[in-house]
Amino acid sequence: MQGVAGFDYNFRGLGGRPFRWTTEAYYKYMTHVDPYDIDNVRIRYFGNNGAKAYAAGIETRLFGELVKDAESWVSLCIMRTKENIANAFYKVYKLDSVNQPIDSSTVKQGWVRRPTDRLVTFGMFFQDYLATNKNFKVYLNMIYGSNLPYNIPGSVKYRNALIIEPYIRVDIGFSALLLDADRTNRRSHSPFLGFDNIWASLEIFNLIDRPNTISYMLIKDFANDVFAVPNRLTPRLVNFKIVARW
Repeated sequence: MQGVAGFDYNFRGLGGRPFRWTTEAYYKYMTHVDPYDIDNVRIRYFGNNGAKAYAAGIETRLFGELVKDAESWVSLCIMRTKENIANAFYKVYKLDSVNQPIDSSTVKQGWVRRPTDRLVTFGMFFQDYLATNKNFKVYLNMIYGSNLPYNIPGSVKYRNALIIEPYIRVDIGFSALLLDADRTNRRSHSPFLGFDNIWASLEIFNLIDRPNTISYMLIKDFANDVFAVPNRLTPRLVNFKIVARW
């Protein structure tokens, strides 16, 4: 069962430039769901379709030309997704003064976070260019995602109770038009006669060099202690490219 509602609103602002505001809210309820764990970079399914789950959220985005002829946007997403696994129980023990169990009770696991449960995602993309020359452009891209859960293998009580730190990334890029579409000034024997335009760009991904984590690898030592070793995403990366169209 799924329901979705949304709207688009187009308006003028900042000197009459066009803007667009879009919003969408959704709710989805699922039965016979196959739960899964993320093990390192692998997905391990239970294979029993024995869970119920839901996903609910709202996403809104504002597009606009903060700078004329250069579209930018900002977005915010709030989402919650949980699951309830059938026949998932755990024991709670009552201990005496010397920490020996004297009684126990059975507790149903109930609703827990799914592996993709990220409550808040915020993004922003901004473009600009030199006021005296539109052939030199710059963009700034930023994204923030709140924590994700990860699982303790074999644990019912603490299923998806541990967290992966928030995802934060900033990219910046610069581009320059080396050859425009005007062919009237090109010589007849020019090797670039057949090209429409040529752009050169320099981009720096993960500008703040944040060690974002995608998952954890759980490793046991000789004493049977478990250590969570993070799998990191790409650190700061410089990318240079030339794009030619003909």
